[in-house]
Amino acid sequence: MQRREFLRLLALAAAAGGGLRTADSDAQAADALYELKPFGNVSLLHITDTHAQLLPTYFREPNGADFLKKYSLKSNTRSAYVHSRLDFEKLARRYGRTGGFAHLAALVKRLRATRPGALLLDGGDSWQGSATALWT
Repeated sequence: MQRREFLRLLALAAAAGGGLRTADSDAQAADALYELKPFGNVSLLHITDTHAQLLPTYFREPNGADFLKKYSLKSNTRSAYVHSRLDFEKLARRYGRTGGFAHLAALVKRLRATRPGALLLDGGDSWQGSATALWT
């Protein structure tokens, strides 16, 4: 392969979203948030306080640098996005929106597929605090 042909292929790959980095793509990084290894003989799935958030939204946890330090969580990681507001805009672009009932249903189905017989527990507040609750 000649240099010109190699550069052309490299440019085409970059235009298609390919890259030379070894890190996960944004889609893979977001998907990895839900890769949970089974532990023990019983699986309990728990949800609570969905507050009728029917559509996905960007997630912002109120914790800051002290929280990350206390629990030895590295900044600029999936854990930092889930547990803090630090670098929120950058991490939100990488990991995208979360939640919503369709997302929640897909996640429950995905986890149940790897854990036959898993028990799903709902802690409540499925509708309280939402516009849907106010209107009805």
